[in-house]
Amino acid sequence: MEKPLCGLKVIESALQYPGPYCGMLLTQLGAEVTKLETPGSGDPARSFPGFFDSINCNKKSIALNLKTDEGKQVFYDLIKSYDVFMEGFRPGVVDRLGISYEVLSKLNPGLIYCSITGYGQNGPYHKLPGHDLNYQAVSGMLHCCFKDQHGRFILPGIAIGDVTSGMFSALSIVSALNHRNKTGAGRYIDVSMTEGLISVLSTHLGILFQTGSTDRIRDAGYDIFKAADNKHIALGIAHEDWFWEKLCSAMELHSLRGLNALQRRQKRRELIEQLQEAFLKKNQKEWLELLSAADVPVSAVNNLNEAVSDPQLTARQIFQETTSLSGKALKCTNFPAHFSLEMRSTIQKPPPELGEHTEIVLRERGYTLQAIEKLKQNKII
Repeated sequence: MEKPLCGLKVIESALQYPGPYCGMLLTQLGAEVTKLETPGSGDPARSFPGFFDSINCNKKSIALNLKTDEGKQVFYDLIKSYDVFMEGFRPGVVDRLGISYEVLSKLNPGLIYCSITGYGQNGPYHKLPGHDLNYQAVSGMLHCCFKDQHGRFILPGIAIGDVTSGMFSALSIVSALNHRNKTGAGRYIDVSMTEGLISVLSTHLGILFQTGSTDRIRDAGYDIFKAADNKHIALGIAHEDWFWEKLCSAMELHSLRGLNALQRRQKRRELIEQLQEAFLKKNQKEWLELLSAADVPVSAVNNLNEAVSDPQLTARQIFQETTSLSGKALKCTNFPAHFSLEMRSTIQKPPPELGEHTEIVLRERGYTLQAIEKLKQNKII
């Protein structure tokens, strides 16, 4: 089955995480994504092979020196045949390189141009350096979501701003393409990682706007508990009285039956202690079997190795294998939505070597072998 974005051509100059993650999503939907990298060094993420490989399968790579006039001319020629250009430079850099939207849209009026930055293209912070931790700090996410029980900050284990900005970029690109299909006009897209985090915090902010407070007391049935074998269980009763009744019956906690959601929030600490004491009477597997049979929302707290072999994830084929040019076996994640069983196929291409497809891309554009050799001699590619 042909994938939804088959035929779409994307140049990805954004490096490290947000842009490449966006590009990965687009390739999984059928787009042809070509990484634009600096000769000799390439994407800094190449220094971390596992990280790089995980978000660069299925892509091509061309090495091109945009700091030279000759390199820019080659790029100007290439951009005419692409639908989308993604960049992740700090605001102002594309102007100095001569690859701004104003310049490229004149060469390709239908071009979708997506810029991914920490704070966006304007505002008092727009030229400040930063990484995901900075954007989580500014957005309020660190303060809201990453504190331990003593109020000390916890370093987030995932770069949420990087990942979500990649998602918002992919969605914005597809939306702009839909508009182009109707009008023929290209679009400029300004994606802010910080604003993406604000979107993720929508419900927290909604509570703040309505009540003036960010305090949110959860149901006593919504927590993580240790079992007798020191493995953990996630109990997911958010507010449902019927799940609480099933839990109490299955665990033989009859004195706790009849408490409604408000009462469970009010008595949360005391109830958590009683639940934890009860969970220590059986091991994780026993509780999972017992509570699942009772239709209680419960799951194992997997580590990553356990997640990779989890029967649910295995059945859904979220992990796919490929082989690098050197023969190394690689495992990558697949697109997390199923359009049809026919569309979910194994990943065909390993992550590219730096500049692996430079000659192929240039030959497709009409460059002769002699012209390509000259570009090599001049250290343009």
